[in-house]
Amino acid sequence: MDKMKVIIDTDIGDDIDDALALYFAMKLDLDIIGITTCFGDTDKRARIAKKLLRLYGGKYADVPIFAGVKSKTGFRTYLCQYTSDLDSDIYAPAGENAVDFIIDSCKKYGDNLAILAIGPFTNIAAVIERDKDILNKVGRFVIMGGAYFKQYADWNVMCDVTAAAKMFENVTVLECIGADVTHLLPIGKENSEKLLLADSNEAAKHIASLYAAWLADTDKACAVLHDPLAVYYLADPQICDTVDASVAVIEDGFAKGLTLNIGAYSKAGMNSICKSV
Repeated sequence: MDKMKVIIDTDIGDDIDDALALYFAMKLDLDIIGITTCFGDTDKRARIAKKLLRLYGGKYADVPIFAGVKSKTGFRTYLCQYTSDLDSDIYAPAGENAVDFIIDSCKKYGDNLAILAIGPFTNIAAVIERDKDILNKVGRFVIMGGAYFKQYADWNVMCDVTAAAKMFENVTVLECIGADVTHLLPIGKENSEKLLLADSNEAAKHIASLYAAWLADTDKACAVLHDPLAVYYLADPQICDTVDASVAVIEDGFAKGLTLNIGAYSKAGMNSICKSV
């Protein structure tokens, strides 16, 4: 069987982990057929992704980047990794929109397609609204988002709770990397200092500059490998143990944004079934 095709749906441009995840996906030689961007100004996010792929070069230089559904955000109003050179036409995203691209790819590749969703799930919900069952025909669907063993509202869910709920209600093949697991993976001071000096290739140098920009914009001491863990799990599922879980997304009230692991509370009923790490 051919190597599985991969689509990465990302909100690159804020936290550095998306850029790290994309870089690691290329280092792992994943067969990326397209990148789609989500949350807020998706055009600018697409340009950030396109520059990184062009700098990495080789087969990734021409991977198409698709701007996803634009959404208003009450969280961040600018992207710390966006620089003025990205206004150039050479970084413009592809003409086809992200939702069309995902649907067309599902039809074309079926179970030889893997979707890796590492941002808010707005694009995913838009796909479901167009075709309720098509995402269940892919071979793998890995997300970074939610929290299943320590209950709190994760960023990727909170940014579009309605979209997350729609995804969990309709996609039966989810493999979930929860933030309660990824928060255990800070890179630490020593690795942080090494990352700032990365220069093994042009893309690595660019990652170092993006990391410096992110550190200057945040109160965090170092990067946490949220999205990179999802990339490595997609490449090698043996690196994480998983359990089947029935999950309900709380859409309003005091607990809004929680991905409630129903089984952990011995509650009856099945809202959706996923594999959670």
